[in-house]
Amino acid sequence: MLRGARRPAVAGLAAVLAGGILTLPSGAMADDPVQPTRVILTPTETPETSQAITFQGAELDDTSAKVEIKPAAGGATRAVKAYLQPKSISNDFPHFSTVVSGLKPGTDYTYRVSTDGAWSDWATFGTADPDEKDFSYVYYGDAQIGLDTTWPEVVRQAQAKAPDSIGSVHAGDLIDTASNDVQWQNWFKGMKSAATTTNVFAAPGNHEYSGDKLMTAWKAHFEYPANNPNDSTIGEMAKLAEGDSEVAQQYRAYFDHWSEFAAETVYFSDYQGVRFITVNATRDTTFLTPDALPACTAADCPSTKVAELWTQYQAAWLDHVLTESPSKWNVVTFHQPVYSGSEGRNEPVLRQYWVPVFEKHDIDLVQMGHDHVYSRGFKDTTATTTPGVTSGPVYIVSNSGAKHYDLETDEKNVWTNNGATQVQKGEDFTTYQVVEVSEDTLTYSSYIAEITPSAQWFKNGKKVDTAYQVGDLWDRFTVHKTDAGKKAVVEDGVTPPVLEQPDAAPVIAGQPKDVRAKAGDTVRLSVSATAAKPLSYQWQRRSGNGAWTDLTGKRGASLDLTKVTPAENSRRYRVVVTAGTRSTVSREVSLKVTQRASSVKIGSVTAKRGKAVKVKVRPSVDGTVKVRVKQGRTTLTKIVRVKAGRTVTVSLPRLSKKASGRATVTVSLDAAGSVYADSSARTSVKVRR
Repeated sequence: MLRGARRPAVAGLAAVLAGGILTLPSGAMADDPVQPTRVILTPTETPETSQAITFQGAELDDTSAKVEIKPAAGGATRAVKAYLQPKSISNDFPHFSTVVSGLKPGTDYTYRVSTDGAWSDWATFGTADPDEKDFSYVYYGDAQIGLDTTWPEVVRQAQAKAPDSIGSVHAGDLIDTASNDVQWQNWFKGMKSAATTTNVFAAPGNHEYSGDKLMTAWKAHFEYPANNPNDSTIGEMAKLAEGDSEVAQQYRAYFDHWSEFAAETVYFSDYQGVRFITVNATRDTTFLTPDALPACTAADCPSTKVAELWTQYQAAWLDHVLTESPSKWNVVTFHQPVYSGSEGRNEPVLRQYWVPVFEKHDIDLVQMGHDHVYSRGFKDTTATTTPGVTSGPVYIVSNSGAKHYDLETDEKNVWTNNGATQVQKGEDFTTYQVVEVSEDTLTYSSYIAEITPSAQWFKNGKKVDTAYQVGDLWDRFTVHKTDAGKKAVVEDGVTPPVLEQPDAAPVIAGQPKDVRAKAGDTVRLSVSATAAKPLSYQWQRRSGNGAWTDLTGKRGASLDLTKVTPAENSRRYRVVVTAGTRSTVSREVSLKVTQRASSVKIGSVTAKRGKAVKVKVRPSVDGTVKVRVKQGRTTLTKIVRVKAGRTVTVSLPRLSKKASGRATVTVSLDAAGSVYADSSARTSVKVRR
C-alpha cells in the first residue's frame, strides 16, 4: 500500500504546456540571464583521461554548443564541440553532449558549457586517479516523489556526509513521470553541484518509461559508455540469431534492436579499482519490440518470451563483463530488486537469471530500488559459521524519496521463501548510503535522511525500538577482500576473520658479496632467496653515510654494474627481497675498484743549442702528456693531447745558444677518464752543438 507519498509542487505550472513542456529552461525566471542548464557529468569507459558532459540549451532554437575546459591549476583553455542529442519528449529544448578526451589522470579541471554564445558558470571536476585506491561514492534509491522537498534535502545531507565523494549511483525512478519536465527540472535542482562536479552513475527504473516508452528524456539527459551488450559480449546466446530460419531471423531483429536500445541504459565504467555496472531491469514489451519484427509462427519464437529473453540477454552480458573485469571490486546497480522487500512484489525472472551470475562471480554489492522500503541481506549459501560474517554478494534495496510502501509479511517474505536472509529492513523512512572504498575493504553505511510517524525498523527479524533521528547511522557493514579474492562481509561491531595468514618473510640463502675489480670491468652482484610467495627485488645504493635510494628498473635477482670506476669505492649496495607483504634486506656490499695501468714511452729526443727541442712520445692510452725539458736553470714545458698507441713529436721552445751538458726529459701522461692510472717516463740526453 502506498503511504506518505508527496506530490511535486505545482508552483510555476503555468509555464508548462500541454504534455508537460516548459517554455523556460530549468530554474529560469523571465528576467534571469539565460544560461544552459541541467549540466551533468557522467562516466566514460576511461574516466582517468576523459569526461562526458551533457546539458540543455539556453534557448529553444539553439543549434550549436561547446565546452571550454582548462586545468584548474592553470594552463591553456581549449574548446570542445558538443553534439545535438535526439529530442526529449519532456520539453522542446535542445540537449547537447560531448566526451572530452586527452585529460590527465588524477587532475582537476575547470569547465563551462555554451549554447549559441550563452555560457554556464564555471565548475570543477577531477579525473580518476588509477594510483588512488581510497575514495567514496553515494548510493541513492528512488527519488521519484518529493522531488522539490525531500530529494534536495537528501542530497544536501549526503553531500555533507561525503563531501569528497567521486560521484553517485542511482537505482532508478529518478522521477515519477518521464514526460513531465517539471520533475526533471526538480531532480536536477535537487542534485545541485553534485551533478556538475562529480560523476552520476544512473540506472533507469520503470518510471523513466512513464509517458516516454522510448526513453527519449533519459537519453537526452545522460551520456554513458557504449559498452552495452552486443553479439560479441553475450557469449553462446549470440548463436540463437544465426541462420535463416524464422526463429533465428526474429532473434536477429530483437538482438539488433536491443543492442541499440540498451545504449546508455546498460553499461559499465572502471573507476579506481571498482567496476561500476548498470543494467536495465524494466521489461516493457513496447520498447523491447523492434518496429519491423519478422513474422514467426513456431512454438519457440522469441516473441513468446520477450521479457524473459531481455533478462537473459543482460545476464549473458553480465557474465562477460564480470569475467573480464580488471577491478578488485565489482558493484551492480539496477531498479527492480531480485529480492523484493515490499508488500505484493516479486521478481522471479530477474532472480532466476541474474542471481546465479552475481553468485558465480561473487559480486560485492547489488544496489537496487523500486520497493520504497529498506532491505538488506544475503543468499543463505554464503552464510558462515561465524554470526555476523558472510562470504558472498550483499543485496540492498533503498529509498531516497518521499514515497513509502509497506514491508511484506513474514509469511510471504520473498527473501526467506527463496533461500535468502534479510539482515535489516524497515519502512516509512528515507535513506542515502555512503560507500567507502579502500584497497582491501569496502565499507557501506546507510544514513537516515527523513522519518515519517509510521516508520518501523527491523534487525535480524526483530523489531527495533530505537528512537532513530534524522542523520543517524542505520546500517553498516564492511566487505574485506584479499587480492586473491577471498572475502568476508562483516557486520558492524563484529571482529573480522583472518582471511589469510601473514606472509612469511623471504629467506636469503645467498647474500651478495664484496667485489674487487679493475676499472672498466662489468661487475655482477647477486642474491638468492626463497619464499612461499613469488619474489620481487629492489636494488638500492647509497654514497657515504647518505640515505638508501632505489635504483630505477633494477628489480632482478642480479645487478650488473657496467664499466665501473673508482667512484664506486665510496658507495654501498644492497637488495630488498619481497614476498607478498613481507620483505628482507640483504647485507650491504662494497666494491674495491682499482685503475688499470698505463704507460708512456719516450722515443728519440733532439736537443741542440739555439734550436727547438723535439721529443717523440708514445702513450698506451688516450689522454694528455706534459713534456718537460730541464737544462741547467732553464725549464721548457709543453702539454699536448695524445691518442693510444700513436707516436707524436712534441716540439718545445728553443734552448739557449750557450746551453751545454745534459738535459733531463720528463713525460707525464694524464690518462683520460678514470679507468687508467696516470704514468710517466724520464730520460736524459746530451745537448749538442
